Amino acid sequence: MSTPILEAKGLTKRYGNAVAVAGVDLSVQPGEVIGLLGPNGAGKTTTILMLLGLTEASDGSVRIEGKDPLRDPLAVKQTVGYLPDAIGFYDGLTARENLAYSARLSGIPVLEARERIENALKRVRLDAVADRRVSTFSRGMRQRLGIAEIVMRDCKMAILDEPTSGLDPQSTQELLELIQELSGNGMTIMLSSHMLDVVQSVCDRIVLFNKGKVGFFGTVEELAGKLG
Repeated sequence: MSTPILEAKGLTKRYGNAVAVAGVDLSVQPGEVIGLLGPNGAGKTTTILMLLGLTEASDGSVRIEGKDPLRDPLAVKQTVGYLPDAIGFYDGLTARENLAYSARLSGIPVLEARERIENALKRVRLDAVADRRVSTFSRGMRQRLGIAEIVMRDCKMAILDEPTSGLDPQSTQELLELIQELSGNGMTIMLSSHMLDVVQSVCDRIVLFNKGKVGFFGTVEELAGKLG
């Protein structure tokens, strides 16, 4: 087996006496698609925030390509792209302008950024609406623009929090096909969902969350066998 791109050991988050996440262990190989499955409030988003260094763990450790997200956030941000449940784009700017702004923040040279933006918009099939304001975009289009930003930044890994939430069946299918395409090109993907059919359709392995703990971590086939 190759060196894991992400490794978490004993990850715990406490808020006072309440335990949101209790001792989560994860090891993700490069190129895998991992699904975090569980009901709302099971600890999936809190785990994601700890993996990204956006909230500090009460106990445990995280390494992404050997780096600590809290101590080396810029290096980790170069490796991992994050698509939160509510994506923050500037509604008054076009899709292309939003990506250009993100490219500037990421320090990508202007000429290189233009090429990357064009390629990313084509990959997510938004090139035809690249000059429309984001305020006119549906939720599905915004999700695809979020993935375009991750592609533009050339991230090795993407973490997607409930990416299909609020999407109609066609938009859901389009997004899942895009995830499979990115995975086929070597990107490591972790996505959270409370819907079994979503993670079943695209994930190599599934992490089943229950009350802040991992009840199962294995393949779709192993989960099917466990559930009978």
